[in-house]
Amino acid sequence: MLRGVADYARQQGGWDCFIEPHGFWDELQLPPNWRGHGVIGRITHPGMVRALARRRLPCVNVSWSRQHSTRFPNVVSDWRACGQMAVRHFLDRGFRTIAYVGAAPHMGYGPQLEEAIRTTAKEGGAEIYSFQHSPKQSMIREHGIRADIVDLQRWLLELPKPVGVIIWSAMIGRSVMTICANAAIEVPDDVAILCVEHDDLMSALAPVELSSLDQAGHTVGFKAAELLDRLIQGEPAPKKPIEIPPRGVVARRSSDATGFEDEVVTEAIRYLRDHANQPIQIHDVEKTLQVSRRVLENRFEKFVGRSPADVLRRIRVERAAVLLRDTELSIPDIARNCGFNHPESFIRCFKRMMGDVPSHYRRVNRAGGASG
Repeated sequence: MLRGVADYARQQGGWDCFIEPHGFWDELQLPPNWRGHGVIGRITHPGMVRALARRRLPCVNVSWSRQHSTRFPNVVSDWRACGQMAVRHFLDRGFRTIAYVGAAPHMGYGPQLEEAIRTTAKEGGAEIYSFQHSPKQSMIREHGIRADIVDLQRWLLELPKPVGVIIWSAMIGRSVMTICANAAIEVPDDVAILCVEHDDLMSALAPVELSSLDQAGHTVGFKAAELLDRLIQGEPAPKKPIEIPPRGVVARRSSDATGFEDEVVTEAIRYLRDHANQPIQIHDVEKTLQVSRRVLENRFEKFVGRSPADVLRRIRVERAAVLLRDTELSIPDIARNCGFNHPESFIRCFKRMMGDVPSHYRRVNRAGGASG
């Protein structure tokens, strides 16, 4: 139903949908007569913890919001790797100002993700800014930022531009994007947005489709089930959490910008992104920008650290990953839509960069998303 609303809103334009998320604050309970052998869940509420402890059931927690223990072992996406990947997404695009909007303190998440973001940004020579939530936000039991709208708009206006903003959830990402639209802040040219949480629905309902991290939700679920099976068989819980590295960035329009200071590099990358669906070559860039191959290669080496051809391949593969996840297009059609002359060359390039063949990548990423 909501996907249909999203499709209609996209066709009409100008809609801003308010979504009331369910599940995060709901204090779920085990059915009284249920006689199962184990539980996988987001074990977040004290009442649930007590109930599970009374039942003495093996449990696997898949939420970031509770620390690992042998009673409630964690199988989760890797905090540190997620923070590093998010920052590098912007560093690779030339951004030297990076900002972070995290979860409100009352949501119960630790500081590990922000610490990883700060460390990686500083190591990459970028300035880092963090939004401080208002104490009033703690009075509103929600994912969003209703109590922080005025402060967040002021903060976004005052950030040095261009800036890459890493945002805790897609729900908050939509709110940030709406604030930017109302304040005449351009997304992605002034403020580029990347959400740590992957949510196709929230992306579809946003004014500009949201880039996000693929936290390998399918693998998290698989490993959680595997661990629960071992616990049911009487094996001891691991002493440390099982942390699953993220698969990559699902790059969409919200972060489709660059922060490079060099005008030639910026214009070249813009041309590559605008024409990546066509079988262009690097000499097309040289011709359009009226620069020599040597000048172009030198500028990219200095400011990007990769060749123009490498950048073009990355853009095409990122676009292909989105099409594999979000559409029913065949692999040959996706190859053509991403500028590859032959499906075979697309498959080789995709596997080299993503570590997986397109068909398997599609199956895995449609089987499960990411969860925080």
